[in-house]
Amino acid sequence: MLRKTVLLSTLLLSACGDGLSSPPHIVSIEPQEVMHGEAAKLAIKLDAPLPVKIDYGRKTATLLSPPTLRIGGQDVVIDGLNEEDGTLLATLPTGLSEGTQDVRLVLGDGHEAVGTEGLTVLPRPPLLEAGNVDSGNGAENPKPLVTNVRIEPIADQVLGVPFDISLRAEGPEAARFEGRVQITTSKGRVSPNVSSPFVDGLGKERIVLDKPGNTVLTVRLGDTIIVRSNAFKVSPH
Repeated sequence: MLRKTVLLSTLLLSACGDGLSSPPHIVSIEPQEVMHGEAAKLAIKLDAPLPVKIDYGRKTATLLSPPTLRIGGQDVVIDGLNEEDGTLLATLPTGLSEGTQDVRLVLGDGHEAVGTEGLTVLPRPPLLEAGNVDSGNGAENPKPLVTNVRIEPIADQVLGVPFDISLRAEGPEAARFEGRVQITTSKGRVSPNVSSPFVDGLGKERIVLDKPGNTVLTVRLGDTIIVRSNAFKVSPH
């Protein structure tokens, strides 16, 4: 359920009397890229509080009507509201179609805030393209080629400036791995979002990020290997 009260000090700066606050606009959506079929968490930051009615006697501010969130034409349940900055929190349904999707917030008074193509639903990450290798003793159940991918530490970066990341496959026959991995970021979008083929179990990719801030990269291989990098800062310049 959407929490009914928000930080009063914030509302007093943006509302007059006991009327409505100005219709908000979507400032940011994090993350902007999610995997198809995953129930990812979404944070939507607005540039103004939602429409409220202020009770000065009780010192409370109440949402007039919970908004409706629609992504790709589907209604999305809003989990809550961050009182400190008014960020809406939601869990995405697993059935969103692949591709770019509009993020639409419909307010109780009919106003809308729209993030056009604000979310990209990526296809499932590549499988172990180099396949499995057998156990060497004729066993029916083969050993996996790769059991993990290690991301070497990433230093702070500058927005829009390409930089290299180094990846290392780990597992019984990791040195034979020549597949690809999928790369996503906690802020904005990363390009490219699918790596080049590994060589002898090692991968090096030159990427670029389009949003500043504290960032974490996620590398996915198949349905089970999901690895996150250290947190690093992306400066505007």
